[in-house]
Amino acid sequence: MTEYAQRTDRPAMSEWIEQMAAHFEATEGMPLIAGRILAFLLICDPPERTAAELSHGLNASSGSISTNVRLLLRLGVISKTTRQGREAALYRVEEQRWPELVRHRMQQVTGLEQLTEEGLRMFSGQGERARRLRTVHEFYKWLAGEMPELWQRWERERRGHRF
Repeated sequence: MTEYAQRTDRPAMSEWIEQMAAHFEATEGMPLIAGRILAFLLICDPPERTAAELSHGLNASSGSISTNVRLLLRLGVISKTTRQGREAALYRVEEQRWPELVRHRMQQVTGLEQLTEEGLRMFSGQGERARRLRTVHEFYKWLAGEMPELWQRWERERRGHRF
């Protein structure tokens, strides 16, 4: 573990982890420590870490690690495994799940198309309210129409590159 800590405790690496954590906080509403855990697990070698190793590597309390690991497990972006002969569970990033998680988020966003359409029916002919709603609706309608091709393109490129 000492060799690992020495290789990753560089200022640039720590700064990158902080930038990732700030990004996840801003875009996903994730607590900073959850973002730090996720960023750390994305780059650690070997790719699995115990809660104690996460706590040590991120200089965070075991309680904070435990709480945020449970959040990340619920989100499906990390997994937990146990191994015979080891008492502590191991956590790792589930990078192959990310496209599906993003797809789910995009479906939630484009689901607003249906809601704005209902609003348009309700406020049809009501001037400014209908105009504002129509502007938002047109964007979500466009986005919903683009999503199938975007995901098909991702699948084609993914098969071609064999990530």
